[in-house]
Amino acid sequence: MCRLWYFVFLKLFVNIEGQSGEDVKNLIKQLFTTNDYKKQVRPNRDQHHPMKLDLDFYLVGINELDELKQRLITTGYLNIGWIDEYLNWTSADFGGLYYFYVPQADIWIPDIALQNGFTKLQELGSSFIKAKVESNGQVAWMPFEVFESKCKIDITYFPYDRQSCDIIFVVWSSSVTDVSVTLWNNGIVLDSMENNAEWSVVSTAAREDVLSFESRVIFTLNLKRNPTYYLMNIIIPIILLSVLNVFTFALPANSTARMGYCIKVFLSFAVFLTIVYSQLPKISGSILGYYLMFQLSMGTFVVCCTSIELRFHHRKDDVPKNIIKLMRFRNVNKITSKHQNETENEQKMTWSDVISSFDFVLFWITSVLVVIATITVLGLLCTN
Repeated sequence: MCRLWYFVFLKLFVNIEGQSGEDVKNLIKQLFTTNDYKKQVRPNRDQHHPMKLDLDFYLVGINELDELKQRLITTGYLNIGWIDEYLNWTSADFGGLYYFYVPQADIWIPDIALQNGFTKLQELGSSFIKAKVESNGQVAWMPFEVFESKCKIDITYFPYDRQSCDIIFVVWSSSVTDVSVTLWNNGIVLDSMENNAEWSVVSTAAREDVLSFESRVIFTLNLKRNPTYYLMNIIIPIILLSVLNVFTFALPANSTARMGYCIKVFLSFAVFLTIVYSQLPKISGSILGYYLMFQLSMGTFVVCCTSIELRFHHRKDDVPKNIIKLMRFRNVNKITSKHQNETENEQKMTWSDVISSFDFVLFWITSVLVVIATITVLGLLCTN
């Protein structure tokens, strides 16, 4: 009975305990010294067959999307796998050793690079990153990098814009007949991704692209901007300032504070826009930018109209008959009774009455223009 239990104990535990440091040393000696492993040689025993690389991209975070430089900065790592036919062994000969780790500089690694990179071409990974080698020759290499890639950015619908950016990895030196790269299992993996305050990933895509002389994999990130900050700090304040601007025409023309009120609203526009433009993308073409210019133009129009109205308000001469007829035609002449004759009407109408009538008309014209422009812009932005 004791022998039976001893046999069970050996079967359960001896393989685990058998993997010693000496087994690892002997394995490394056999692979790299006895077998004379050369990392300069592509690890295919038949060099007529291309090396097949499997590739996945694990996105850790979106660092920045620079609209001016058309640059996307991301943090992540690649999971690259291939079969190294010169790095295989029988596990039983080395205490059941199934795998070991080796620095990437000691074995053959593919010359994969970021094709649409923003900075100079450089090797992936670093000296302290190790690759996992299994007994069947399967190698798994996971270089961690901060990737700076080019991205064509369209800010027409800012801040409700969506951007599509490609991250392209290519086998730089080797032709497609030597090394081919394919998607592995998952394409872009977002399990380790940390949220970005401004951008969120709507969807991802990955595809293989084989040209006549090169093999590459294209990872696509579809990003959506979070508009809450810009809505609360730019769009809504601009709309409120435009309302104050329109209500300039609601103040009486003889009010001493009217011109001061108008100038203060316009200066508020100017100061606020100075702050706003520092937060907007430094490239033209956004609907919001055109809307801000429209509001600034409306502010200029209101200041000019107010100045002209004040000029005419203090005139003492008679109102021309053409203007009196225009007032009567628009049914805004309520100065006199219907039983008075035309001469009496003309004598009693003053420039103050004319200006009050124009204020009424301008108030509704500017109100309608601002409302239509605001609804149109918000509709275009929100339905993108």
